[in-house]
Amino acid sequence: METVSSPHTSSELFRRVAAGDELAFRKVFDEFWPQVYGTSLHLTRSAEQAKDLSQDIFVKLWENREKLGVVQNPSSYIYIISRNHVMDFLRKKVFAPENIDFLIGYFASDAQSPQSKMELEELETSLHQAINALPTKVQEVFRLSRFEGLTHEQIAKKLGISVVSSKTYIVRALQHIREYMSTHSGEAMLIAAWVLINYKMVMGAN
Repeated sequence: METVSSPHTSSELFRRVAAGDELAFRKVFDEFWPQVYGTSLHLTRSAEQAKDLSQDIFVKLWENREKLGVVQNPSSYIYIISRNHVMDFLRKKVFAPENIDFLIGYFASDAQSPQSKMELEELETSLHQAINALPTKVQEVFRLSRFEGLTHEQIAKKLGISVVSSKTYIVRALQHIREYMSTHSGEAMLIAAWVLINYKMVMGAN
């Protein structure tokens, strides 16, 4: 089988793929699979997830093949689209509503970490910054609910608001926190959150 090694050869393969050459795409797949998989594995720390995401990336590459004809540095291009795809996946998964509640609950407890202390401290700081940025009343309701464990009925009675208002404030708070975390989380923080959530899922299954 032909071995592709030079940027010039890779660029030529990209131009052929852009023209719809399926054989050239097969060669691109064989050449760049280790790089794509390696990037995915580094970011997800899961062999199974990395394999699925790598396959998705090549599907995306083929679906957008017309863009490949002008690529000057195939290796850099592959790395960028791989990293962006995986990071987008992580943001959607990590900051799902149920995971936000888990992360908040985790840092409100004395649970021990399966991750490095520095990564988790950064994640915890960002979460509390997101909570502190909530409007006063929304933040008050959220803290009573998530940190003090009050029900909506108890919160309504304590603050002199309706139960519906209490529920609405919680929805607003979670939405704000998801948006804040999605835009303020660096790569290390995002990976730490992902590993922590997967650790929870594994432990919960045992």
